[in-house]
Amino acid sequence: MSPKKREDYEVGYGKPPVGTRFKKGDRANPYGRPKKVAKTVHERVSELLQRKIDVTEGGITKTMSVEEAVFLAIGQKALRGDLKAAAFLLNLRTTSEGDRSAVIDPARLAAFDRETLKRYMRDVEAREALAPPGSGKGAAGPAEGAT
Repeated sequence: MSPKKREDYEVGYGKPPVGTRFKKGDRANPYGRPKKVAKTVHERVSELLQRKIDVTEGGITKTMSVEEAVFLAIGQKALRGDLKAAAFLLNLRTTSEGDRSAVIDPARLAAFDRETLKRYMRDVEAREALAPPGSGKGAAGPAEGAT
């Protein structure tokens, strides 16, 4: 650049130096924002079960994961005489007795246990579909009232 052009050119807000401007045909972000990757069912269920909720138990509010609240609710149903809930818990304890991992293999569960889990997941997905976006409601609803 010649000295005369430098004097005529003002650098400031909205006027970057000529040498740092985009050249014709250049783009700042040529491929755009990356597409959002859809979550798998496993990822969605894991997030749901790890979500923290407040549960009132014996007049005391406790914060626990949805997974813990579900087990608590199933245990309470078993105590009230629900034989399916009691059988589910006893079967779960028996199948996981030697294996201390946190993974539950659906193939090892009894048929009615698998159906119970499928029905529960359908209910959760239906509630999440009906809940307004950002409301924070959905799967945590019934477990919160557990006492």
